[in-house]
Amino acid sequence: MSDEINDNLPPENGKTGDSASAIFAAIMREAAEKARPKGAGSRATPRPLASQETSEHSVEEEPDPAEAVDDNVDTGGPAAPQRFRRVPHGRLHQSRSDSGFAGGFLRTIFVVGISAGLVATVLTWFTDPQFLNPAVVKGLQLNDPMLMANIADAGATPTPVATPNWHYRIGIISGHRGKDSGAVCEDAYGYPELQEADINFSVAQRVVAKLKAENFTVDLLDENDPRLDNYQGVALVSIHANTCYDFGEFVSGYIVAKAEARPDFGNDTLLRECVALNYGALVPLERSFVLTLDMTDYHVFRTIHPLTPAVILEMGYMLADREVLENEPELLAQAITNGIYCYLGVSGNVSGLSPARADARYLVPLLETPTPDWSR
Repeated sequence: MSDEINDNLPPENGKTGDSASAIFAAIMREAAEKARPKGAGSRATPRPLASQETSEHSVEEEPDPAEAVDDNVDTGGPAAPQRFRRVPHGRLHQSRSDSGFAGGFLRTIFVVGISAGLVATVLTWFTDPQFLNPAVVKGLQLNDPMLMANIADAGATPTPVATPNWHYRIGIISGHRGKDSGAVCEDAYGYPELQEADINFSVAQRVVAKLKAENFTVDLLDENDPRLDNYQGVALVSIHANTCYDFGEFVSGYIVAKAEARPDFGNDTLLRECVALNYGALVPLERSFVLTLDMTDYHVFRTIHPLTPAVILEMGYMLADREVLENEPELLAQAITNGIYCYLGVSGNVSGLSPARADARYLVPLLETPTPDWSR
């Protein structure tokens, strides 16, 4: 009773005593401590608010029942710091990011693979079998009877597609085409009846067809074709026919010339001799060595790439050799083609075209004969 009386007395020395609510809270806290089972360890004292905010991964202790009572009682004193629970997001976020990236990558690969298969299937179903050019399909077929027989004798199984020579580019110039008519033969009334450009084009077309049948990449070029600028290829042959002028004597024969600026015993010389030898073997004309500046300094020689072997062929004189020039374009084309095959096989540019090939009809020059100098 003395304590209770003292509590009700005014504070000494002007000090303010605790309020009744604060005293009641203390009594309740003491009762809670006594009601706790024996052996139960005391809970860790909560950290101050400042230490909780600086520790990212700290775990909050469960509130004490007595403390829960304290939080619901108005003590009348300063506001107690509010406790909150901080969840450690760092590790959880990192693990989710790793698994999400891997799963997304695998899903993307799967979707792309399935999509590609579906598109390929749909395109196969709706593509017309005649979509490809029949000439291209025929060129891809293995249709050489002798080669097939040799393969069968060797006991090997042939592939359905021949090895292509598409990376070997050959240029064939149809002389004067796209520029002018070239030399002209006139009738008794002065009207043109035979033009050089027509003869050249008829032969050039056949040469291109024969080379393409061997799966070569062949360019049929005009006289001033813009593609001739720095043209690169394994060979270039310009096809022409000589003048129809009447010299007052019998002038006949074919002429093959290379650029005078090129080496005398290089690839240009080899191409010249191959074409000359094989052309003379099939065409009943003699080789002529009467060269002009228009041949040795042919404008195309100064336009193409320096490493492209090139020659100009005058197939014959349109007056004396008119019959063969006008009526035998297939023979002339085969003779020129054989000359190109000869060069490709001997120069080693195409290993498949060698003199030992069973169906080879071309001749190989034994020596690279330089063109005689008739000016001396």
